[in-house]
Amino acid sequence: MASTVEPQTRRSSRQAVPDGPQRSPTTASAFYSLLDAVDSESTAEQFDIGTYNEKHDFDNHLRIGAFEGINPSDSLAELAEKTDTHDQMAYMAASTFSRRTNDRDYRAVVRVLFELLHTPQLYHQRGVQRKRLEWLNRSVVAIDATNLMLTRSVAIPSELQDEKILHEIQPTDGGLKLNLAARVDGKYKQPLGMTVTGGDTREPTQFEHLQSDVEVFADLDSPIQVFDRGYLDYERFCAMKRRDEDFVTLLRSDARIDVLGRVQDVEITDEAGTRSVCDQRIELGETGEQFRQIVFEDVDGGKIEYLTTLSSAEYDPVDVVRIYTLRTLIEILFRELKQYTNTENFHSKSLNGVLFELFCTLIGYVLMEWFRHCHPLRGGVPEAIRKLRTRWNQSLPSYG
Repeated sequence: MASTVEPQTRRSSRQAVPDGPQRSPTTASAFYSLLDAVDSESTAEQFDIGTYNEKHDFDNHLRIGAFEGINPSDSLAELAEKTDTHDQMAYMAASTFSRRTNDRDYRAVVRVLFELLHTPQLYHQRGVQRKRLEWLNRSVVAIDATNLMLTRSVAIPSELQDEKILHEIQPTDGGLKLNLAARVDGKYKQPLGMTVTGGDTREPTQFEHLQSDVEVFADLDSPIQVFDRGYLDYERFCAMKRRDEDFVTLLRSDARIDVLGRVQDVEITDEAGTRSVCDQRIELGETGEQFRQIVFEDVDGGKIEYLTTLSSAEYDPVDVVRIYTLRTLIEILFRELKQYTNTENFHSKSLNGVLFELFCTLIGYVLMEWFRHCHPLRGGVPEAIRKLRTRWNQSLPSYG
């Protein structure tokens, strides 16, 4: 790991430069405002982070990790320098950040992320977003996965022997796979749960884990789930139907189905031309379970087939297609994470450290979205990231 020489003058804590009455709130304080609603001290105690040292500095560690997530440094030395010059963080040497990130249980950061997502502020924000969708009265959750490339090897240690390394994931091994559940029913998308597996792991193995993450949200008691062909699993579809869980997914054109009857045929005419939509009841393979199939034919004659449990009495065929189209928001989320955060440029060499950094990055992303909500800026995520990076120490009234 890179190291740095401690400068002669540094702030001893983030409170050393407070936001007094004479000073307007800074971009930094606005970015962290939602994090102040989370009891990180209690989380530190639950995971024994402060067992041997009362000055465990977990809150500052979180702040640095979240900031690094949305403003990645090329090295730990550069990160240490930022902690010494940027508001709302206390200085942390490169070696200290490396040691704490690798040694501290990453699940403490997971807990903070979930507490953050459960704050009254975000519950209220999600409720407001729901009301803005006049044509949809239920939340939509997308589940998908993307591969993260690695720039260095990641060690997987033995759970029984601290010194033993079971395996090392090399950059040439396909990296890591980020499996994510995200709320996509409004203008803003929001991560809800995440797992990480090997780059060559099939996505369906993590589907149930992500579902259990979604279930802990009180305002997501009956979501519509959307996912792509990578999660094609007849047994899962039947189990979800028996549990009265609604979903929309793409069905492969060669899937074995028996058409039981047509509900309706619809034509859509707009500037792109006229397209036909067929709504029918089917029996899926040899499962004995009946589902609804929507077949969308484009202007060139190509067909897209959707499988759903949504009732035809409540959702017309076009609405089913529109609901599935909301899934593109999770693809945008993946693209933003890869383009603007450190999800593919970890400092850590241990799996625990990588997970610690990755969940800190998700915290940083959620804080950035909250910053956008409180201080709307033209340009969306790219402009918000630019403001956070270039005006960190500046007061908010400086925005035009």
